[in-house]
Amino acid sequence: MKLLYYLFYRILPIRKVNTDNQLYLLNADEIRGIRRNENIAVAIAAFLGAMGVVLLYLPQYAFPQWFPDTTIRLFGKSFALPLVMLAYSLVLVVVELLLLTFLNIWCTHEVAVATGFLNYSNKKEKDKRNLLVNIGLEKKNKQVLTYGIDPLQGINKKALLAWNFFFILKATLSNMLFKLLIQRVLGRYAIKAVQDFAGIPIFALWNAWGTRVILKEARVIILGQNLIEEVCTRIKKDQPASAAFKELLYDTLQYIAVSKRDFHQNHYLLTRNLFELYEVPHKSAHWVEKGYYEKLRGAEKSEKEVCQLIIVLGFLLDGKISWREKQQVKELQQEGLIDTSVDNITRYQDDFIHGRGLEELLQQYLG
Repeated sequence: MKLLYYLFYRILPIRKVNTDNQLYLLNADEIRGIRRNENIAVAIAAFLGAMGVVLLYLPQYAFPQWFPDTTIRLFGKSFALPLVMLAYSLVLVVVELLLLTFLNIWCTHEVAVATGFLNYSNKKEKDKRNLLVNIGLEKKNKQVLTYGIDPLQGINKKALLAWNFFFILKATLSNMLFKLLIQRVLGRYAIKAVQDFAGIPIFALWNAWGTRVILKEARVIILGQNLIEEVCTRIKKDQPASAAFKELLYDTLQYIAVSKRDFHQNHYLLTRNLFELYEVPHKSAHWVEKGYYEKLRGAEKSEKEVCQLIIVLGFLLDGKISWREKQQVKELQQEGLIDTSVDNITRYQDDFIHGRGLEELLQQYLG
């Protein structure tokens, strides 16, 4: 199936757009183009969600003879199962998911072109193709594990699995609850057709929301790629890094990974670039032990500032910050380990997502 997505990506044209050389910033034309394509993609996703419900139920009401029950005998008893309807539903789901994936890849491709991340000369690069297709597929990048960095350090894996399963079923569960509400409100007057077609706004909204999330993620990752390259270029490296600093750097990257509890592409790229920059040897696993705050507090000024910048970037590079993460930022601030507030990180994050850049932050720590 992935070969089909690669083929679709390959045939998407590169349109000429008005981009500048500052790839981690967006000018007015770039922002306008990105927002236009995002709005088109969200509208199409909502339409696909609505049409999925219409195409599921309308033929069943118009042509009931096409959807007969199939009688199956099992253990001496007969069961009437709607196998035709189930097969038809499965086909609709597969087609809808395929169309949504194509839609996400198209818009991700357009965001990459609009920001200058993708152009005629690098369109065929395997890394860029894989990155953009994986964004459309919502595929997490777990390569950070090769550096011994594990965002799931100490987490309850069963609870995480249960939450992910619930999240996958969000649209179906919402539809069930909506139908139940209709039954409660309208009682026996709620005919079956009303209940069936009530799912139209639910699936339309979930599709629109899901596509909006993916497109925000596309913008975050694409702008993050360029920003991280800029940061690593501007870090001053006057002398070889000490073993103590390499260990502190390792701790800092693992600290951010655990704070985020997510395998994010930007965190992987930040880790990879810093490991290459400071020639940090890989470990099979690296857990943050007690005493990290003390080690950060006792580091030399230039090394401490690099780690402080990494912490702030780590909290904003995935485009979101949770309540728990805000509490961590406040704790770091109270300990005197960073002098950037939650409000400032939120502002930096908004500037980053909307392509306004982080020059203020970079000047603060890198000069």
